[in-house]
Amino acid sequence: MKRNAIGSHMGIITVMLIGTLMFSCAPKHPEFFATNGVEKDPALVHGVLPNGFQYVLMKNTSPKDRVSVHLNVFAGSVNETDEEQGVAHFLEHMLFNGSDHFKPGELIEYFQSIGMDFGADANASTSFFHTTYDLTLPKGDTKTLEDAFLVIRDYASGALLLEEEIDRERGIILAEKRERDSVSYRTFKRELAFELPGSLVNQRLPIGLTSVIKAADKKLLKGFYDHWYRPDNMALVIVGDMDINETEELINERFSSLRPRGKSAGEPGDISWQAQKGVLAFHHYESEAGNTEVTIERICHTPFESETLEELKEKVLEKLGNAILQNRLSSMIRKESASFSSASIYSATFLQNISMAALKASCEPDKWERCLGQLERSLRQALENGFLPLELARVKSDFIASLDTDVLQADTRKSSQLARSVLGAMNQKRLFLSPLQKQAFLKPYIQRLTLIQVNQAFKKLWVNDQRLILVSGNAKITENKDLSATDQILNLYEKSAAQPIDSFKRFETKSFPYLDFPAPTATLLKKREDVKGSGITQIDLSNNIRLNLKRTEFKSGEFLFKVIFGKGASSEPADMPGLSSLAESTVRLSGFESMDPDQLEDALAGKDVNIGFSIKDPYFAVAGSADPKQAELIFQLIYTYLKDPGFRPQALALSKTRYKQMYDALKSTPDGIMQIQGNRFLAKGDPRFGLLPPERIDQITLEDIQTWLKPSFEKSPIEVSIIGDFDPAIMTQYATTYLGALETRISPTESNKTPQTISFPKGETLTLNLDTKINKGMVQIAFLTDDFWDITKTRKLSLLAKVFSERLRKTIREELGASYSPYVYNNPSLVYDGYGVMHVVVNVLPDTADIISKKVDKIARELGVGITKKEVALVKKPLLNQLAVLRQTNGYWLNSVLTNSWNHPERLDWANTIISGYSAITHEDLTTLAQQYLNVNEDALIIIAPGME
Repeated sequence: MKRNAIGSHMGIITVMLIGTLMFSCAPKHPEFFATNGVEKDPALVHGVLPNGFQYVLMKNTSPKDRVSVHLNVFAGSVNETDEEQGVAHFLEHMLFNGSDHFKPGELIEYFQSIGMDFGADANASTSFFHTTYDLTLPKGDTKTLEDAFLVIRDYASGALLLEEEIDRERGIILAEKRERDSVSYRTFKRELAFELPGSLVNQRLPIGLTSVIKAADKKLLKGFYDHWYRPDNMALVIVGDMDINETEELINERFSSLRPRGKSAGEPGDISWQAQKGVLAFHHYESEAGNTEVTIERICHTPFESETLEELKEKVLEKLGNAILQNRLSSMIRKESASFSSASIYSATFLQNISMAALKASCEPDKWERCLGQLERSLRQALENGFLPLELARVKSDFIASLDTDVLQADTRKSSQLARSVLGAMNQKRLFLSPLQKQAFLKPYIQRLTLIQVNQAFKKLWVNDQRLILVSGNAKITENKDLSATDQILNLYEKSAAQPIDSFKRFETKSFPYLDFPAPTATLLKKREDVKGSGITQIDLSNNIRLNLKRTEFKSGEFLFKVIFGKGASSEPADMPGLSSLAESTVRLSGFESMDPDQLEDALAGKDVNIGFSIKDPYFAVAGSADPKQAELIFQLIYTYLKDPGFRPQALALSKTRYKQMYDALKSTPDGIMQIQGNRFLAKGDPRFGLLPPERIDQITLEDIQTWLKPSFEKSPIEVSIIGDFDPAIMTQYATTYLGALETRISPTESNKTPQTISFPKGETLTLNLDTKINKGMVQIAFLTDDFWDITKTRKLSLLAKVFSERLRKTIREELGASYSPYVYNNPSLVYDGYGVMHVVVNVLPDTADIISKKVDKIARELGVGITKKEVALVKKPLLNQLAVLRQTNGYWLNSVLTNSWNHPERLDWANTIISGYSAITHEDLTTLAQQYLNVNEDALIIIAPGME
């Protein structure tokens, strides 16, 4: 065994990480993390077994006990022959369906028995150049690692590939292919063919060809398996709470005996394409798209080589230039000077060899011409005139702040995220540096950067040798005998390019805070520490403001906060449905009354602060996150949000445009039409549910929004919850200073309202027809359950949904192959008394809807007959592991425990009983619940299928 010890256990940090492999069986493909003389993250340990099998290990204890394991095979769809199109993905499926140590059907049950959830903790994916198998282990002890390595070993060399299992799985893969088919996917394929003419990529989409999937047999699959699944073409990435030395020993024991089963793996297919120069246009019309996308881009071929420090610097320069232009585009959108509703600029290398710079915007179909002209002129303005010093100063401070934040949070990074970063660096041959290394290398470099350097880098990125102009979506460009659609696009682009451009004029800056903060008048009424033994401190001020504090060590260098007030969407006027969705977006896009969003973002540049407004069913909220050093700034922002909220007409207009685009995109998809009409049907037509057509939403005025929201901003009691890394004494001081200066609010009891009720369409059926070319449908069967507030019942219903999902998986997916991912979830209401819905969701071929609905009813009846102890244990164990991890996150404590605990103090008790409560649930409990709620004579059936309405 050859090993490079990065961060030696003796404390010696070497300069080299995963260098060129120096023995005869060294693999050609996995030459990742090449050093180029650069020290890599010292926490990484890399090793290579004599057979060429590689591993990368990293000790990380967040979350505690969990270990993220990934087998990376350096082969994907690009490695397929013409006859194998789809085999890489098919094979990925088959490795779960019978291997040396697990008979067909046993592996998923085995995962569950050790506390892993299939899909969440055990999964796989196939891309163009690699296939990855993922395991998230509930523990990092020897036994769990040994068990995991048994599975990984079977993935690597033990697939049975039984013909009967292949026949059964092909239906599932065809169902997956059908479910993934969409307007955006079809557009992607057409655009890819235009961008990369003649490239192998266009013929090797991972999902494959239907004809190959239908004909695939053991010989075909085994041929690919033996050729590419070789020990010298694989790498094992493990990040988590385990012993590195012990893990290395186990890897050596388990994987050293792997041997190639076929000839040496060659190089993947060449994805080169016909070089394109000059200006070329593309048009693709999709009537079902929700908007039109206009793109200007430049694409070139780049060698697939290991990243160097100089290249890393070049990427930083590109990011800074992109960020400046992104800020300009966002400002245009907010000020209504743009014809587009969203825009993005990016540059990167994709699929190893594709280097791309792209400027993309979404607009209404009748505005594509103006949109294209504005994009062209914005890009040319930046290229010809360059950027401004103030613009560069802003993005530099933001970039440096992100480097500093990463260092602060380094010790509490999540293992799963770290593992994905390692995989990404490995597969793209990128440098893998620790946050401290990045900060030490990049921070002084960025600080020294000049405007000339950024302008030059941006020009280099957009060298004027090629422009690809794409217009896709719902813009139907009418062709005529003189001009095709693409010629019209080219003419418009050339006409815009011939126009002179003005110099960029930046908005007027403004400092924050800008309000006068009066002396606090509220007094401290009550302070309770370690409430319910949970480490929570509660402070009540005399002006009817409560502060909830909980200090944690789950994530260093960050605290989360949430300010709630009012009654949220549940207080929406009965004669104005849809107001809440429009109001939320309008306030979010408005900034403050005396400071627009551009000025606010500019004033907060370089500060690790995020804040935004949202509307939930039970309350309005101002929430976000921040560096502990920004605690005072957060309270100044909260105070300003409450005293000077913004309601801008430009924000309302943009919100209406985005709503229309969202609605138009949703109405042609099964999931979307469910959101629009299905949810309203399940509430017996209540207009507060579902989505209204844009013409109804368009009637809402800015005055309507202000009239509804302002009383809550001004008078409602306020609950502020803060959790994470902070000093409680300092946080209390700022809360008293700023929140104590607010006027006295009405008392919480005065703000409560009588619970509202919702009806349910028992025994009714709704058929929804989609105007779509895509032949896929959906069956939804819904059962009325109950609201959220009987927590014991809510937990049982949640577990019942998991048991129901498992039976669906075994019957609908595994036995019938009729659907790729059927699932069940219970959705209990927080505001409507006695109302909750258990949704059974099955994506199907439209002509099988009746058969599938009957199968679901049969499963529901069988659940009422009896649920076994074993199946409850199998779904409960992964859930308990997930809950244990969840309790180690600030998000759980903020959103599920602290928030709204003033109105519902029982939330604090629930935090202490969540594990024991779920543990105590029995199969008898769930059988009783199934008998009570899964009455097929009273369920509501929704069938969604293509067809003109």
